[in-house]
Amino acid sequence: MTKKLQKDIDNLPSKPGVYLFKDTKGVILYVGKANNIKKRVKSHFSKQDNSHTLVNYSRVSEVDFIITRTEKNALVLERSLVQKYQPRYNIELKDDKNFFFVSFSNDALPKVSLTHQPRAHAQNELIGPFVYGKEFKTYLKNLRRIFPYRTCRNKKDNPCLYYHLGLCNAHLEKSHTYPLVIEGLKTFLKLYAGEKTRLEAYDISNTQGSLSVGSMVSFKNGKPDKDMYRKFKIKTVTGSNDPSSLKEIVNRRLSHTEWDYPNLIVVDGGKTQLSAFSGISIPTIALAKLGTPRVSSSLKKSTRRSNIKGILWTPYAPLSLSITTLPPQIQTTLLSLRNEAHRFAIAYHRKRRMKDLRV
Repeated sequence: MTKKLQKDIDNLPSKPGVYLFKDTKGVILYVGKANNIKKRVKSHFSKQDNSHTLVNYSRVSEVDFIITRTEKNALVLERSLVQKYQPRYNIELKDDKNFFFVSFSNDALPKVSLTHQPRAHAQNELIGPFVYGKEFKTYLKNLRRIFPYRTCRNKKDNPCLYYHLGLCNAHLEKSHTYPLVIEGLKTFLKLYAGEKTRLEAYDISNTQGSLSVGSMVSFKNGKPDKDMYRKFKIKTVTGSNDPSSLKEIVNRRLSHTEWDYPNLIVVDGGKTQLSAFSGISIPTIALAKLGTPRVSSSLKKSTRRSNIKGILWTPYAPLSLSITTLPPQIQTTLLSLRNEAHRFAIAYHRKRRMKDLRV
């Protein structure tokens, strides 16, 4: 190994991304992806496992890299670079078969379909690519329980079977909710794909109805955006009434058009709390702290709860969705957002209560 190559390897980042092996002329010989670029490249040269990569390491004189946000993003970029440069030692990924995309037709009530041929759907809006086909198909299917999207021909006077099952809102009186269904679905797809999103969550805190306050927290691209955190004193509601208090702070928040609007609103609660958000033009979900009661051997219901972390509800569907059915990164984002709203509300309420005691 040359000193230059050793220096290249020593300077590699310990981050997700792709790495490129090049020869003395700068020609790309091999493209790989990794969750930790430095660790993966070192393993190539420490093991020299030609049976795995078929790389002739003696031809490698330079290592380059591109950092990505996640390993999934790295996998997408790896395929793109292999297809573009056709490196000698990349046996797989050289064909033009793409990952999955979700296509939204240009109809007034868009049809949702899954494709790995984006060019055939170039006239439609596409979200993707999505890397892990089996996991993603399950994710998309589960989302239909709370965002009932259309896959049918949408005959006006003949609702499809999915409509009757509560899984398609593109018919009759349900169609007025369909734009929000589609926007909510797109946000969840972008969350999975690692694309840019802004989420907001709200919570209420009080002591037996007194000194009631509300919180608003915001996550941008999956991380807290504390510049967009807001605190509210409840002004128009007396006593402990979470839905009315939520309605007050949401209306006050939406009146501030100078604040960036979110792609999705998350509220701590269930159907009752969702009622506070009726009529707003932003997709909304409720994340309830619910579980399934266990039954003891004596057939008496136990007060203990199962390990279900939460149940998702939306105003657009009669069905709910356990958060445990979602991919881990989506679970983490939603639970962190909800818990942060709860923490922020409690912290503000305690501050008000201490100030009140000092008076």
